[in-house]
Amino acid sequence: MPITPRARRLQQGSDTPDIAANRYHDRQLGAEVVNIVVGGCVVSDDPNVVITTTLGSCIAACLFDPVAAIGGMNHFLLPDHNGDRLSISSRYGSAAMEQLINRLLAATGRRDRLRAKIFGGASVNGAPRSSGIGQRNVEFVMEYLAAEGIPTMSWDVGGTTARAVRFYPTSGRTQRRLIGEETVRDIARSETSFMDRLRKTGIDGDVELF
Repeated sequence: MPITPRARRLQQGSDTPDIAANRYHDRQLGAEVVNIVVGGCVVSDDPNVVITTTLGSCIAACLFDPVAAIGGMNHFLLPDHNGDRLSISSRYGSAAMEQLINRLLAATGRRDRLRAKIFGGASVNGAPRSSGIGQRNVEFVMEYLAAEGIPTMSWDVGGTTARAVRFYPTSGRTQRRLIGEETVRDIARSETSFMDRLRKTGIDGDVELF
């Protein structure tokens, strides 16, 4: 029996709210827009919802189940790892991906139907420490999805320009727009601030590495 939208919401429960997200109605799109920032994660089965974000060095992973018509987006940035592959960087990235995957599985129970679209990982002026973190973010998420056996249907990554992304979670449709230098500076400041917080606060809980 197909899972209804109401049943999915009940399965997801009240303990999995939107994270680092701002909701508003966009008259031009005729939809409820949920905008997420770095550290954010949103899952929805509502056809009237569009999930958006802006990306510099960060990655947005858009995962969806085309049969159940449900999807979600996260937005993460790996902190410095000092050359250690199994360090805080991979732990944080794994936590961000597991959070999104687990919320989708709570609604559908079908890992085999998950599909991914990936955005971000640019090398933008003012990026944290100019450390090549964008490329490391891209490498991490591609390796993670391959290890999890989740097909990546499309990607728009790397380069030197920030991106704005729209994701329609029930269909898996995505839209990407390159954005200007003024916004890039704001994104770079946000990413630097977030990395500083990660260095100070660490990660809650244990994450299985592979």
